[in-house]
Amino acid sequence: MVHIIPLSVARRRPGNTAQGTGSSPAGGASQQPDSYWQEVAERYEQLISQQQAFDTEVAARKLNGEIAQAEADAVANAPADGAGLHEGMYGQVDPHTGRVLQTGRFDTLFKGFLSQVPPELHPGLSARKETLRTEGAWRMAAQQLQRRKDYERAQVDTALRTNAIAIGKAHPDDHVTFEAARQDGLDLIDKMGVDPGIRQQLAKDWHSTAAKARFEALISRDPKRALAIFGVGTPAAGSGAMGDSAQAAGNSFVEGPRMAPGKKAASARRLRTNA
Repeated sequence: MVHIIPLSVARRRPGNTAQGTGSSPAGGASQQPDSYWQEVAERYEQLISQQQAFDTEVAARKLNGEIAQAEADAVANAPADGAGLHEGMYGQVDPHTGRVLQTGRFDTLFKGFLSQVPPELHPGLSARKETLRTEGAWRMAAQQLQRRKDYERAQVDTALRTNAIAIGKAHPDDHVTFEAARQDGLDLIDKMGVDPGIRQQLAKDWHSTAAKARFEALISRDPKRALAIFGVGTPAAGSGAMGDSAQAAGNSFVEGPRMAPGKKAASARRLRTNA
């Protein structure tokens, strides 16, 4: 590449004055200017390199901003479960060879950005491309995984609420309906992509929720029977039929929620009011 060296760079160095022909060795008059202009050219190349490095960094920061915006748009427009978020943004890369198998939005953005900057900045930006792809791919993969977790949790929460409502509307003695709704919730929880400890806690919470929904159904239908299950409001002696009924109810709700004494007393007071 041929450059025209500016006068500000090619100014004459102090003390570098032309010497008389009588005081210079043979050939000195031609060698010294060549050495001087070589130094000037090197200095100019250094200056150009410094400016290009600076301009490349400025352009790279602008590129990073456009990539961040593109990622935000991709996340905002992704489906609820995050499917395709990573590949859509950064494509696919062979993990063994590093060869790009499928381009993504990143490649289109990068190509368009290069067309807007001076050609001398292309090498510096192109050298950063695969590093930018790798870093961005990790970000999008994390976003996609989190989206999937949130999606599964939302689906499970919706299903469990629906099942709890079904249990609450069913007859409290309809054991088949209760078990079917409860097991349906457990089956869905078991298929979630979460840690075993989290899955176990979700199942435990669902057991309690299902039992609570069933017991609340009993409260709304037969408050006196519910009082008997709590061990309060026991019928007077001689009412054998009522006693048998309470015992049967207790057996039927043996898997019901276990309440703390304070909560149990509060529920009993509410039952007395309903009764």
